[in-house]
Parts: sequence; structure tokens; C-alpha cells
Amino acid sequence: MIRESRNSTVALFLAASLAAPLAASGQEAPATPERPTLELSLEETVKRALENNVDIAVERHRPQSSAETVREAQAAYEPLLFSTITQRSQTDPARNVFAGAQEVNTDTTTYNFGLRQYLPTGADLQVDFNNNRSDTNSIFTTFNPSFGSTFNFDLIQPLLRNFAIDFSRQQIKVAKKNREISDVQFRQTVVNTVANVRHLYYDLIYAIDNLEAQRKSLALAQKLLDENQIKVRVGTMAPLDVVEAEAEVAGREETVIVAEAAVADAEDVLKRAVFAQNDPEMWSTRIVPTDRPTAEAMQVDTPVAIQRALENRTDIVAARKGLENAEIVVKFNRNQALPAVDLVASYGSNGIGGTLIEREGLGGDIIRTVPGGYGDAISSVFGRDFPTWTLGVNISYPVFNRAGAAAAARARVSRDQTLASLRRLEMQVTAEVRSASRAVDTNFKRVESTRAARVFQERRLDAEEKRFAAGMSTNFFVTQAQRDLAVAEVAELRAIAEYRKSLVDFERVQEAGLGGSGGIATVSTGSGSGGTGSSGNQ
Repeated sequence: MIRESRNSTVALFLAASLAAPLAASGQEAPATPERPTLELSLEETVKRALENNVDIAVERHRPQSSAETVREAQAAYEPLLFSTITQRSQTDPARNVFAGAQEVNTDTTTYNFGLRQYLPTGADLQVDFNNNRSDTNSIFTTFNPSFGSTFNFDLIQPLLRNFAIDFSRQQIKVAKKNREISDVQFRQTVVNTVANVRHLYYDLIYAIDNLEAQRKSLALAQKLLDENQIKVRVGTMAPLDVVEAEAEVAGREETVIVAEAAVADAEDVLKRAVFAQNDPEMWSTRIVPTDRPTAEAMQVDTPVAIQRALENRTDIVAARKGLENAEIVVKFNRNQALPAVDLVASYGSNGIGGTLIEREGLGGDIIRTVPGGYGDAISSVFGRDFPTWTLGVNISYPVFNRAGAAAAARARVSRDQTLASLRRLEMQVTAEVRSASRAVDTNFKRVESTRAARVFQERRLDAEEKRFAAGMSTNFFVTQAQRDLAVAEVAELRAIAEYRKSLVDFERVQEAGLGGSGGIATVSTGSGSGGTGSSGNQ
């Protein structure tokens, strides 16, 4: 990192003063291993955090999981194909004179096919195409071998309960809302991560500047000690007066050590936010911020910020979607409390074919056979030679329907509670924005105040040093002025950092709730909504 010339001078002076005792004792100062350096601007730090932050990496999977939940719920409307193929052989003893043989042997092959489909109207549709081939030794059989085919079309359409909404449609709607909430959660994590990384960047800058301020304070104390030692050597100061300056140097060395540790801590916290893996080389890298926070006045429009937060903030958006979920649950449970009135319709067609056998009398000799096969049965089925149809209405309703009424009432209570929570959240958001706005104004005033205090302390130290050189002051007053200047410089640095962080927070409270998922909740789609009554789609 490039330092100003005065800081370089101070650093060289400190190195020389610390190395002097070692040189006097014949020892060399231990060499400090060179650390790899990574220079980062604020924009680069944010970019690294968005690419590598572990919290974002975890939250990035949540929308994907929610999208798969939607697909799982939509699977209720996938058509179901089914088939049955069997071979059966049966031998029965003759039980009466009409058995047709002493032992009746019948071989039957069955091959059935069908499709079942739930429709968005809540209807249950099923189509069956059943076929069989039978071969027997019974003399009373008209067709042998015989082929039978049936085609059936069955429909159950709810007219009240499960018509406007049913279990499957409720599951899909809730899953879609939860997916939208997951997207909001991910955006909130990104916003909070960016804000936190900006905070950590400013904290590191403050820690570095604080270390420089403490080193400057140590250099001033060392300068005063050197001047006092010169005065002792020329006989203008008593040796006892040097002790106070030596004690001050020792005390300020301790503050430098603490400040160095604070810089290392700030670096580690920032590394955790911008690096993806636990790499030893990463921990040994020294991060050097290339941007410096400024303290220009920023005008904030609190009413506009509040309106923006109430419209777009992630926790508000998610809470509104949660309210929409609650409305879906209310609609579903209200529908489940209605009577079950289902339209039932079916249509079928039968067909038979095979080799026709004509006998003389009942069970007599065969006098003629007419060849036939499976095609005759198919032609008969789709020619609608033997149709069957049914049309009706099924009605059911619990006499008291306590379960349905209780579930509907519970859903309304939950919806009202969600609405009240939304109103409470709006109050909280308004208060947070107002507080963040005041923090911006307050911290800027702190910057101006601490800057003025630092300038006054610099003038005071300069005056005290001139008085000390003229013999009109003492070590105590010079040392006290140095301490006060160090405190003022640190206070100004802290005020600048807090001002920049308050600007970050002011932007954040307009976009996202603070921390975590901000109270964002999703509605489970695992068991519906506690609704009662059987669904046509279950």
C-alpha cells in the first residue's frame, strides 16, 4: 500500500528507534516474512462476495428447490397409463347337466389398457379398453374361441365442493407462491450480504487508519522522549523528568499492538465474507483497501424512502405473498365446507367375436361353423352395436359439518393473523427507515464535530510544544495534548466510518429486512391446509 510521505517518515523513525536497543546489544532485528498482498476496491470486494459468499451459495439452492416443489405439485395432472395382461387356465368339474362337459377346461387371455387423468376443473376422467380371448371345451359355448372387447368412458365432475378449487390446485398455487417467496429470500440475502460486506470494508479501513493514528501518537511520544533525553544530556532537564516520557512511550506502544491486532481481526472477518474456501494461503493474505470513504453531505428524503420500502422491501413483498397464500387456504377450506355434488357420467360399448358354432339342438352335434376373430369384437365395440350409458348426480353432506366449519374458521383466523402481522411489519419498516434516516443526519454532524475537534487539538498540541520549547510548559501538558489529539483523530475516523455505514444501512432498509430471512415464511404444501372432506383429486 502506498503511504503518505509523513507516514513513511514515522514508520522509518519507529523502526530505527526499535532496532537501536537490539543493535546496542549486538543482536539483529528478526526479519518479518513478507505477506502476499491483495488490493481490493469496494466494488471488487462486493463482486467477490456475490461470487463466493457461502451464505449466498446456500441460499442460491432455495429457489431451485421451490421450483421442483411446483413441478411435484403439478404432477397431479399428469395422465396415468395402466395396463393388465394375464393368462388364466381353469378346470371345473361338472356340477349339473348344463356344465357342457365332464370337465370344463377354459383358457382365458386378458389384455386391458386404460388412461386416468385429473382435469383442472376438478374432474376425474378414466378411459378403459378391455379385451379377452377365451377357449373352452364346453358344448354350450356359442363362440369358441371367443373374443370380447369393451370400451368405457367414466367422468366424475364436482359441481360444488372441489369445483372452484381442490386439493391439487391449492397445492400448486401455494407452491408457486412459495417459489416467489424463495426468490425474495434469495434477493434479501444478496442485499444483506452486499451491505454487510460494505460494513466490513469500512471497518477494515477504520482499523488501518486507527493503527496509523496510534503509530503517529507513538511517534510524537518518542519525539518528546528524545528531546527530553537531549535536554538531560545538556543539563537543562533533570533525569527524573524523562521517566514520565518513557512511561508514555511504553503505554502508546501497547495501543499500537492492540491496533495491529484489530487490523488482523478486521481482515479475517472480511475474508470470511469474500472467499469461498478455507484456504491457508487466503488467511495469510493481507487485504489492502484501495478506496477511501469520504464524508460529503448526502440529502435523504425520508417520506420517499418510506414509500419505497413499503412497496419494494423484500420482507414486505414476502409478507404480502404470505397473505395471498393465506387467502388461498381460506378459499380452499371454504370450498371444502360445501356439500359434495358430483356429476357422474359414463359411456361404454361392448363387442364379441370369434368362431361361431351352430349345433343341432341344445348341446347337439356341430352342423356349421362361421369363422371369425378379434376384428369382429373391435368392429362391434367401435360400431357401437351394444352401447351402455349412465348419467347421474351423487350428493353427500355431513349433517352438522363441524369439521368443515372449524377448518374454514381456522383458516380465516390464520388469514387475519397474517394480515395483522403485515400491518405490524409495515409499522416496523417505517420506524427502521426513519431511524436509518436520522442516523445519516446524526453521523454527518458527528463527522463535522469530530473534524473540528481534531483541528483544535492539533492547534493545541502545536501551541503546547512551542510553550514547552520556550520552557513555559511541562511534559505532562505536552503528553496530555498528544493524548487528546490521538483521541480526536480516532473519533474522527470512527465518525467517518459510521457515517458511510449509516448510508449503506439507509439504502438497505429500503430494499431488505435486516438479517436472516427477515421473518419470511412459506406455507407447507405437504398436507394441504387442514381442509376437510375428500377431494376429487386425491
